[in-house]
Amino acid sequence: MNHTLMPPGPGLWIRIQHRFGPRMTEWALALITALWGAVLLLPEHVFDQPAWAGFRLIFGSENALGAVMLVLGVSRIAGLIVNGARKQVTPWIRVFSAGGGFLIFVGISAGYSLSGIISTWLAIYPVFALLELLNIYRAAHDAGESNAAP
Repeated sequence: MNHTLMPPGPGLWIRIQHRFGPRMTEWALALITALWGAVLLLPEHVFDQPAWAGFRLIFGSENALGAVMLVLGVSRIAGLIVNGARKQVTPWIRVFSAGGGFLIFVGISAGYSLSGIISTWLAIYPVFALLELLNIYRAAHDAGESNAAP
């Protein structure tokens, strides 16, 4: 019987341990994306603050942006779980997720930039975008290795 997902056991645990460390930034940025969306869905009106003026211009509704961010973050976490649990890795899920993450963090940087307010966002979100470029590279490298393996 050919299972794409392996049953729980030592092999699954070893794969998770082996794969989690190198993918820690992917997990962290997926969680940040989901939590970012969840914060926007709280009853407080975040977009009313001056630093969020650019987001009001681009997205209009903080609830819509919050829902999209939450779905993207949770979807990425689900993709990482599937990728980590499979015996045969599926690095293309990670490549596309990291590409989407790159666009998200560039978009967040642009939204704050349009507000005209210099703040700590400048030291955080552009760095997250660079980390996503690293994640794209690592996942694409893994894809190349999995294609070359017999």
